[in-house]
Amino acid sequence: MAVHFIHISKAGGSALRYAVREARVEAGGRLISPWGPIWAQRGHQFKLQDVRGEDKAVITLRDPVSRFKSGFYGRLYQGEPRHRKAWTPDEERVFSWFSTPGELAEALADSRGPAKRRARQAMRSIAHLRRHMTDWTGGPAYLHANLDKVLYFARQESLDEDWEELKELLGIPRHHLLPRDPKIAHRGEYPRDSPITERGLAALHEWYAHDYQLIEIADHVRAGRTPPAPSMTTRITGATRRAHVYTSRFTRRTRARVRNRLPGGTGVASPDRKPST
Repeated sequence: MAVHFIHISKAGGSALRYAVREARVEAGGRLISPWGPIWAQRGHQFKLQDVRGEDKAVITLRDPVSRFKSGFYGRLYQGEPRHRKAWTPDEERVFSWFSTPGELAEALADSRGPAKRRARQAMRSIAHLRRHMTDWTGGPAYLHANLDKVLYFARQESLDEDWEELKELLGIPRHHLLPRDPKIAHRGEYPRDSPITERGLAALHEWYAHDYQLIEIADHVRAGRTPPAPSMTTRITGATRRAHVYTSRFTRRTRARVRNRLPGGTGVASPDRKPST
């Protein structure tokens, strides 16, 4: 048995991983809970589907719109303050179109047209926006069917309070606190942030509909209630989205290979440009 912290990007996982690592170092390199060793793997590869046997998972979720804004600015500033990762060619193009999350959300709300096409490309090109929280938990139906694997649902919005509960639950000494340094916690400050319109919020709620269903399931569990099973429609659309994710990944890799073969490694054609006949 073991406890695994699943690190969903832009959901508070960096702060939790740092605190767990500090506690493990103090404990001599091995941190033990009533459910066995505690692991907070580096990176974002470990998912709920990787939890085996009687192992348990701790999952941190975040309001999808808040996560969208953090992810947008995180890539706009190329990963700073914690580390710098240059834009991909697709991201460079996207940030020439949209300078704020509000602009992107507003374009996503259009029913059709060039702005809508650019917005859809942006949502599939910016790393943190491309990956939904369901990429780590599975769809709502999968999460609901595997709740026995989840030891605790934390929320980024209440991370300090949740960390206190986790320390008591896992037997971690109480003096271990979450980091306050923005660089360590990978927390950015965006003083020039502008609000998203109701129209833009509605478009984001639709885009991240399954992530909001994860939040609903987690909030039921956190309140000690049994969450209702997701509808069959949710299961069908979840399978459709997974197929689209696999197709998008294949497309991105193909485009990258093509770029590398072009003179100078130039970027991808604009989504507004129609292929020649």
